[in-house]
Amino acid sequence: MKKVSKADQFIADMIRCRGMDWVRIGMQIEVSGDMGTIMGMNSSANLDVVFVNQLKMGKHSHNCHPTWETQYFDETGKVIKDYRCAVIAKELETAHG
Repeated sequence: MKKVSKADQFIADMIRCRGMDWVRIGMQIEVSGDMGTIMGMNSSANLDVVFVNQLKMGKHSHNCHPTWETQYFDETGKVIKDYRCAVIAKELETAHG
């Protein structure tokens, strides 16, 4: 039986637990204004994130809900998904006139 890689297991778990098939280990995200890198998933199906500003946030990974005030970026730095409340409210306002 072939061993599943950590990256492949992460994708399978994100799909199963959160329905998010586009989230990847190593992906750059912004959580509540702080930039970080996804390092994995914890037992709560939340993201383990290490933040860039280690003076402010420390060197350890943080338990981050995948849709709370979070933006996801592709390899080029383009936002591919935005869960910030202000953005969602604006989208709802536009959709409902």
